[in-house]
Amino acid sequence: MVFVSKKKQKLLDIGFKRGETSGIRWIKNKYGKDTSASTRYERLERSAFNARIHTSDNILTFRDVDGSETPIKPLRPRVNRASYVDRFRLPASWKVHPDLRTNKIYVPALLQTMMSTENRKHRLCNSKCRGDLVIDGAASIKWGFGWKERLKCTRCLYVGKHYKLFNEVTTKGKGRRSAQINIGFQIGVASTSIGNTSSRRIMNASNIIAPTPCVMQKQGNKVWAALKCMNDNSMAAVRKNLVDENAQIGQKTPLWSTLKGTRVTTTQFSTLTRHRFKPEP
Repeated sequence: MVFVSKKKQKLLDIGFKRGETSGIRWIKNKYGKDTSASTRYERLERSAFNARIHTSDNILTFRDVDGSETPIKPLRPRVNRASYVDRFRLPASWKVHPDLRTNKIYVPALLQTMMSTENRKHRLCNSKCRGDLVIDGAASIKWGFGWKERLKCTRCLYVGKHYKLFNEVTTKGKGRRSAQINIGFQIGVASTSIGNTSSRRIMNASNIIAPTPCVMQKQGNKVWAALKCMNDNSMAAVRKNLVDENAQIGQKTPLWSTLKGTRVTTTQFSTLTRHRFKPEP
């Protein structure tokens, strides 16, 4: 007699016998229509979004011509797309882009290169055009304090390419390079008592488009880390030179020259002992 455990015997009693049809086979299941499969999501421009969306009980829905709801659900709207006619419309005195009335920082040598090159290309493309080349303020690209600009004609459909009107930092790595003005600004902030917030207030009061706080903070973190590394290396070189000079002239090495990871500007270091950069009391 084969021994069968209590658990297995219970499963054998509940289950159907071998060769017989399962009772689950004859159970009829009812399947409803899946509403999630027919639901579609659309993202319209802001002008079309305001014209087509119906607000009911704080719920945004699309309405059909008969007023019934549709299975299409709206997403947050996109920015209005500028039409081809609006891009090349003749600018009037009151139609100048607002950014062109602010104070931007350009490199004069790069600006005159852009103007002379685009004027030459414009004459080659359409020698009979008497329009003026103006900066396309709607297509300006901001890179911290630097700008990339392009020129367009006020009469014909000529549009130039974008030019970098700032100098870049020479690096060996790949990718987008930092602007010299952005790094120089963060070095100046690190050497003064003001921060990025106060600097942005000064620039905004001067009608200068300041970089965003997030961009300034990221750039500042990189610059401050590099300054700290340079400060540590400079202090290490000073300590090493003093040890070598004292060994040559036969003097004792001071205690502070053997410490590592210290800088001249640290409060803890300057309060413990005196060094040659601190005046005698």
